[in-house]
Amino acid sequence: MQNILNYGGGRQTVAMCILVKRGILPKPQRIIIADTGRENQSTWDYLEEITRPLLESVGLSVEIAPRSLAYVDVYGLNGQLLIPAFTQDGKLSAFCSDEWKGQVVKRYLKLSTLGHTPAEIATMPEPKIREEMKKRIDETFLNWIGFAFDESKRIKNRNNRKFWLCELMLTKADCVNIITKEGLPLPPPSSCWMCPNKRNWQWKFIKENYPGDFNQACQLDEEIRAWDIETGNSGVWLHEDRVPLREANLDADDSDTPIRQCSLGVCFI
Repeated sequence: MQNILNYGGGRQTVAMCILVKRGILPKPQRIIIADTGRENQSTWDYLEEITRPLLESVGLSVEIAPRSLAYVDVYGLNGQLLIPAFTQDGKLSAFCSDEWKGQVVKRYLKLSTLGHTPAEIATMPEPKIREEMKKRIDETFLNWIGFAFDESKRIKNRNNRKFWLCELMLTKADCVNIITKEGLPLPPPSSCWMCPNKRNWQWKFIKENYPGDFNQACQLDEEIRAWDIETGNSGVWLHEDRVPLREANLDADDSDTPIRQCSLGVCFI
């Protein structure tokens, strides 16, 4: 069985990488991040500038499972919007995390175990991917997920998963201390640049530091709302206030407003 550290780019998984470097956690065979095609640029910047050098010191690297391994984009094969956008009186369920991350890493692991190189995987057409996924392999994988001890209630499925931070009773605050004591800057929150689960301060951070990403989010916000209305519904929004993202008051304090995270629980770690 191969131990796979699922790297999300947030504080918990960065802390896990530091614990591996210190020898507190065993070395995983592989560390993999899924490219959703919409990840905050700040996550990639931190990976290249901080995490890769950290891991190279102990002979490890981070592999990128390409976006092309996802079978669907913003909408599922049945036409359903996959992101947890806000509706007029509620919030849609999130299927993006599993479709863009969980399934992508699963396919990447299987294809690489079958002998395909990263370059081959990145250019493999979907029919070929589906054909290869039907093949059997003898290898099994234990995926390390970075849930902290104080968010252990998020654990929905323990099959082929390892929750080291929970086992070591390390909280989110502990993860922050691990990173700062290593002398490293804290990574910005990891998520897609258009994720509706963002707080105002996160939207504002992207707008001020990555205006290109923010503009893409605004465009997507407009597109999914126009399509929803065109199909006979009342509209959907990326911002919790149910206003166009371009017009949202990002200076408002929404820290006390409850917001449901991804039901699959593998983002923001």
